[in-house]
Amino acid sequence: MFARSVKVALLAGCAALALCAMRNGAAAAADSGLPMFAACQPATQPVLPARWRAVGLMLPYLRQQLVVGEFVRDAAAHAMRATLTGLQSGTVDLLITDKQTYRLSGPHDAPNVCAALGHKYDPPPDSWLASGSTCDGEAPVGTKNAQWWKTAAPDGRAVWQWYRTDTRLPWRIMLPSRSAAPAVIGDYAMTYFPTFAPLATTNLGRLRDFCAAQARKATPAELAASTAPELMATGSDIDAAERAKRVQALIPGLSIQACPAASKPPHWPDQFVMTAILTPIQFQFTPLPTLLYYDWQGAGTMVGLMNEPHTLPPRLELQSVQTKGVGYGIERLPNGVFACRAATPGVVRPDWMSVAACECSGVIDHNPDFGANDVSVIRACPVKGEGLHVNWSWYTTDGRPILFTEPEAIGLGLNIADYHRWLPGVTMPPDTFALPAICTPQAAEFGLPPVGDGLPPDKTVNCSDCHTTRQ
Repeated sequence: MFARSVKVALLAGCAALALCAMRNGAAAAADSGLPMFAACQPATQPVLPARWRAVGLMLPYLRQQLVVGEFVRDAAAHAMRATLTGLQSGTVDLLITDKQTYRLSGPHDAPNVCAALGHKYDPPPDSWLASGSTCDGEAPVGTKNAQWWKTAAPDGRAVWQWYRTDTRLPWRIMLPSRSAAPAVIGDYAMTYFPTFAPLATTNLGRLRDFCAAQARKATPAELAASTAPELMATGSDIDAAERAKRVQALIPGLSIQACPAASKPPHWPDQFVMTAILTPIQFQFTPLPTLLYYDWQGAGTMVGLMNEPHTLPPRLELQSVQTKGVGYGIERLPNGVFACRAATPGVVRPDWMSVAACECSGVIDHNPDFGANDVSVIRACPVKGEGLHVNWSWYTTDGRPILFTEPEAIGLGLNIADYHRWLPGVTMPPDTFALPAICTPQAAEFGLPPVGDGLPPDKTVNCSDCHTTRQ
């Protein structure tokens, strides 16, 4: 993660020196195919249809299984049906009304048993965006062009929602922590919606009335469960053949059965160049179109040039230089002055996914919404010493990165990386990786605050599987 804390104001005369130290990084960014942001057109908040059906690929907050969800909502019936199927085990079929949540049993097309679970959820409203939500712009997210909407959570972190520009319907959502809204979807950290479409009619009104008249009592375990994963762990399950059939029908090409063939994580090449959009944890900040240079064998350094999302030609906002053991963050303050601090872990190891014991959670084989020509693997990467805390890493089987994200991240850093251009094996001149002068002990000669010596080992233990750290 790259720090984004606001630092004390510095002498304006140092700005020119810092800009020289960037070694014309913005000019290089202009030629890199950066995924820059266009203005939101229109800029009004998307409103969902009164009736809709969606399919979700759901990534949990913790090191747990991927889940496929099928959702049907009917505003007139004040109801939503949510059917979840785990890739490994468990299933639950819920009917959510404004007064009650029911667990459905029996044939999926004609449920014949309802269990009253209490008022666990509310049906989602016509808009998932609060009145203070803002759109940061339009830019690609995977295979789709999307509007990037954000809402401030009570603690200042951002709830991110991405809406397809062609339909203005949800493509992805990420929440900073478990949320009661949207119902069931908020029980998962990130959900992609390869299917989201309006419906003319639903049967939810009839199903609601049937359950209200015929509901049985729930079991103690069902009543005690407070989230969808907990509900999936109660009640009867389906067999492996039925599970695979359901998953394939909803998201073709998705399976966990293909994981053994993809068990070995990719190894970063010793040199590469790539572009990405790095998304901040906090609502107050904007996503950063980023150019990354990496050289493990020679310089042992990764350089990140992070730019303002809308300014053309690209204008640097932050720079990160991660050396072996120490990471430096260079930030342009509101007055235009740059400052440097050694306050992050060092460069990422090329074998970080193997060292961190990232495990395959699902494979997507030639699905048109996630890459018609690709086979990709979603991996859960444990965070060292933090129990079930996990990072999600998504790569094609030929090693091209798609996504990295850290659920429930805190602080002032960045927790989503959407990767775009990928140039493995591309080398850069040695001076690309030289540490800027304002990041050296000589910074004091320019009237700048001390840079520091990097984070001590006890502050980077949980990062040491993936990053180099001070020993």
